[in-house]
Amino acid sequence: MTPESPSPSTPEARQLLPVEAYVSPDWFRREQQVLFARSWVFAGMTEDFAKAGDYRCQRLGGNPLIVLRDDQGQIRAFHNVCRHRGARLLEEGQGHLGGSIVCFYHRWTYDLSGRLNAVSFERSQFPELDKSCLGLKPAKVGVWKNLVFVNPDAEAEPFEQWLAGVPQKHDRDLHDAAQTKTHDPEELVEVSDVSYRIKANWKIIVENFVDGYHLPLLHRVSLADGDFTRQRWEPTGRHVAFYRPLKPGISHAGQVVPTVEGVPGTYGAAYYWLFPNVALFETAVSWSTFHVVPVGPAESIVHSRMRVRPEALDRAGPDMAEIKALPPYVIRAKGRIPEEPIDLTGIHPLKSDLVMLEDIYACEAVQQGLESGAAEVGPLSRWEAPMTFFQRQLLDVMPVA
Repeated sequence: MTPESPSPSTPEARQLLPVEAYVSPDWFRREQQVLFARSWVFAGMTEDFAKAGDYRCQRLGGNPLIVLRDDQGQIRAFHNVCRHRGARLLEEGQGHLGGSIVCFYHRWTYDLSGRLNAVSFERSQFPELDKSCLGLKPAKVGVWKNLVFVNPDAEAEPFEQWLAGVPQKHDRDLHDAAQTKTHDPEELVEVSDVSYRIKANWKIIVENFVDGYHLPLLHRVSLADGDFTRQRWEPTGRHVAFYRPLKPGISHAGQVVPTVEGVPGTYGAAYYWLFPNVALFETAVSWSTFHVVPVGPAESIVHSRMRVRPEALDRAGPDMAEIKALPPYVIRAKGRIPEEPIDLTGIHPLKSDLVMLEDIYACEAVQQGLESGAAEVGPLSRWEAPMTFFQRQLLDVMPVA
């Protein structure tokens, strides 16, 4: 997407999903079974699996998965289910395994390649057992740069096919005349990892993220530096690429957090929304992931991880604050944030001038409106066309009956 390229020529932006898609438990269950049980979904960064035995567990569409690094240095994924009685092997979360996965129930033991190594009382209780047929069931793994994705479906489309043209676009697109290089997360270091709980359907959060219409309105102060009249987007595969420049004369050079190598201070903001539920977000000084995890029809968790140049840690001083106090919408936070802590006691989200608080308030308000029984989505603006594109991808995977 060159700086001169317009947004793609698309049909008129319009709402394609029924209200039930955001409020119905049946719809939510179908998404889990049809969409997330067969989708490539973000599972972490390669450094989350630095050593053999490092693992993370998560659930995709009812499929609990273990993602780990094995003894040969390969990142693998398995269904988190014992082959004996079907017990969950590991609790959700992350940690380190000592070289094997042991089921708590009957002590069946698997190595890091998923092979069944030992069965309790095998000689007396299972004299003819063929352990070679009872390894952990594998899930698919894909790695691009230092991003790890998993898919529970053994018959899923190849990872490279799902990525479509995103790697080429990401490594090629220069959005600013002074830009000489694109963002490379492998050259940056993580400074924060924050999880937000939002009382809204996951699709409302996605649609808020890709909606360009609210940016100069809801965020007129918090994103006052953006020139939203020149925002542009285009599809690549099922995904969306977006860029909005800064207003003329504005630069983020010279701040405590240095600009990313090859990226000028005049760089605005870009994202790649990877269908269905993760974004890669870039500014002049940072690179972040924005991962939306469905919890229920009206509840989601957003995991946001930010990376900056390593020099930022050396320059940090008091302007890179340790995350200590957690506002009520934050359920977990670690690392450091490139701003002084802000006292939000008694401040309404719409008066906070903070993008995330404004967005959380908006998403929860939309959820409440859709649950009222009186809601009908009206006409959409041209800047909301990415919402229509996202909804079309969803319906292509799981059509309305």
